[in-house]
Amino acid sequence: MRLPTIVIRSDILESWLTVSDYSKSRLASELGISKGRISQLLTSREEPSAHLIAKLMTLTFLPFDRLFVIVRDNPSRVALSRPSHRTPKTSNGRRNRSALGRSRGLSTLKGVQ
Repeated sequence: MRLPTIVIRSDILESWLTVSDYSKSRLASELGISKGRISQLLTSREEPSAHLIAKLMTLTFLPFDRLFVIVRDNPSRVALSRPSHRTPKTSNGRRNRSALGRSRGLSTLKGVQ
């Protein structure tokens, strides 16, 4: 039996980087890891250690369930890294225009200053 995998919600972390005026280099430096490791974490190719999870939560002030997702499937098949910019199709095959009005990005960071 395969254990669940913890994956960083890269959309949330990248929004936090923008709002907090952090670069990926600065984040890597403060976490004590390489920029390459940051890229691996953001693309769900690597699972964060418990120590790194604690450091990220402390640095960002974001709760676990906001910053991470637990997946039971292969994380490379889970689309977490970026939201689709395509309009979803309805059951009749047409594009759902009402989905265009949904907010993305920084509005997902409620409570982050």
